[in-house]
Amino acid sequence: MKNYDLAIIGGGISGLSAALILSAGIKANGSLKDKSIAIFDAGGSDALKAKFFNAPGVKQGTSGKKAISKLVDQVQSYGIAKLYNTRVTEIIRNEECFNIKTKKEKEFSASNLLLATGFRNWNIEGLDLPIKPFTRTDNNSRVAIEHKEYKVKDNIYVCGLLSDVSSHYPIVAGTGAQAAINIMYDWSGQWIVIHDK
Repeated sequence: MKNYDLAIIGGGISGLSAALILSAGIKANGSLKDKSIAIFDAGGSDALKAKFFNAPGVKQGTSGKKAISKLVDQVQSYGIAKLYNTRVTEIIRNEECFNIKTKKEKEFSASNLLLATGFRNWNIEGLDLPIKPFTRTDNNSRVAIEHKEYKVKDNIYVCGLLSDVSSHYPIVAGTGAQAAINIMYDWSGQWIVIHDK
């Protein structure tokens, strides 16, 4: 069973933004050099169907599919995160880690989780999470997870629409970036912000 320091569940804009910040931080900071990341994505991000006209740094009219593909390329350029194109079906917490089962019947483990699955539903078995209605719509089928500064409970973080924020590229990307900064703080005990040079 492959073990990771962090499993990101969801490879949309927020999950990939978190992976990008974390990968840059791991690459630049010696105290994090042994950290590993897995991203599990079932290909269902709503952003794949979008077209962006007001996302900072993204050319007007860029398709969501192209924007996500570019984010994947950026993340993979660091050589830190491993992307698995599969749906997570069950996550069981034991004393040492989270055991993750996927639709392709493969099993993984991770010391930490970042949940970035979107707000349509929560259909992963095994975790006891503080689920609540998504507050920014009248559609009562949408869900969010209660958190404090993107931390749900020990070793579990949330970002994107699942963290109950507005559905806009820079906002969901920002939640992923902030969750990543918080994770690096928990790993290292210091605030690490990676700036371009």
